[in-house]
Amino acid sequence: MSSTNDDKEPALDDSEAGSDSETSSTSPPGQEASTSAQQEPGCMPIVVACTLLMGIVSFVFCGVTTWVLFQKRTEVAVRTLVGYVDVIEQSLLPPDEKKSVIDQLETTIKQMQADDYPQEQASAVMQRLVRLPIPQYGELDVIDSFVKENFDDDERDNALKQISRLRRAIERGKATVIDVNDVLLPTTQVDTTHPLGRVLKQPLVEDDIRDVVQRAKLIGDRDDLEDQFFERKPIDEILKRELRAAIEQGGY
Repeated sequence: MSSTNDDKEPALDDSEAGSDSETSSTSPPGQEASTSAQQEPGCMPIVVACTLLMGIVSFVFCGVTTWVLFQKRTEVAVRTLVGYVDVIEQSLLPPDEKKSVIDQLETTIKQMQADDYPQEQASAVMQRLVRLPIPQYGELDVIDSFVKENFDDDERDNALKQISRLRRAIERGKATVIDVNDVLLPTTQVDTTHPLGRVLKQPLVEDDIRDVVQRAKLIGDRDDLEDQFFERKPIDEILKRELRAAIEQGGY
């Protein structure tokens, strides 16, 4: 029985066999397109090239800009000092010191406006001036006055001593404008109309002053200053010394 059925099964035609082999050896058109699309690089090389080109252009632009500014150091310094004079005029410095500071700054501006003024000297002057807390020196005077009027004997003496140590650190060049701004922070508030961007709070509060005194003590301890009272040196004398040092020794 089985042999009879096997004999009756139709044999595969040669054309059908050839068709099957062609079908198996030929990929569908969609598959070929997908494979070729995966092999193409796309736009990524263009993006990378453009990014690198923009980086090169930016680097060159920054270099040229820096070179131009470097060649105009004196001009930049003059403009900065002109604006700084306005800051000093609105400061709380004693009138005689304020006048002396402004005179020194205006003299420096006139010297810098000369064609033969050295660029390096202008840089040295600005390096020293930006570290010197001139307007803040007057604010420390206001703190002093408040302490004398509102604190008792022992607390008053200690507060005046710590503030004097801070001034001594300024005089020695150990405390910069950043340090003094941090010391005065509890007693200041934002004021966008003021050239410094902040002013002393009015009225002052004793707890804020105590915080200022503690911060001043930390500056004195940091700079290994003796725990004693130091006489106040006028800020215009400190400025005169720094301007002379900028000419003779350069910047920091």
